[in-house]
Amino acid sequence: MLKSTFVGAAALMLTAGAAAADEWEAIAISDSAVMAVDWSSMRINGSVRQINTALVAVRPEPGQFDWATSLIDIDCSQMRYKTVRSSFFYIDGSSASDDFVGDGSWTAINPGALMDDVRGQVCAASTGKQGYFDDPLTFAVNARRVMQDQ
Repeated sequence: MLKSTFVGAAALMLTAGAAAADEWEAIAISDSAVMAVDWSSMRINGSVRQINTALVAVRPEPGQFDWATSLIDIDCSQMRYKTVRSSFFYIDGSSASDDFVGDGSWTAINPGALMDDVRGQVCAASTGKQGYFDDPLTFAVNARRVMQDQ
């Protein structure tokens, strides 16, 4: 309950100064990261939902990426997901490393983990849902600023 209240408050704070409602929305938070999804990218195929995500590291290690975008498949009938591809960036938007292409294998989702929150939000959503950010870089910059001010 406290976690969902904090996610809601963080989402509201992250929208301050953002452009009119668009596609990206913060939906999950942990001690080390904030995650958003691009609602306009969601595709539904049976129990699987494919969606673009953005993960922002709150306090990354020096030399590591600040944020990443990923295309993931979430199996709403089971506690699992798979990464189709990921790209890694520094906070200024420059590339931090080579892109990652998934091998097609599923990863179990642990109850209470960040991905469990993402799964719950994505599996409950319908297509056409709106968000608050125009792009993942705007989300990353705002998420980092808000989370480091906490």
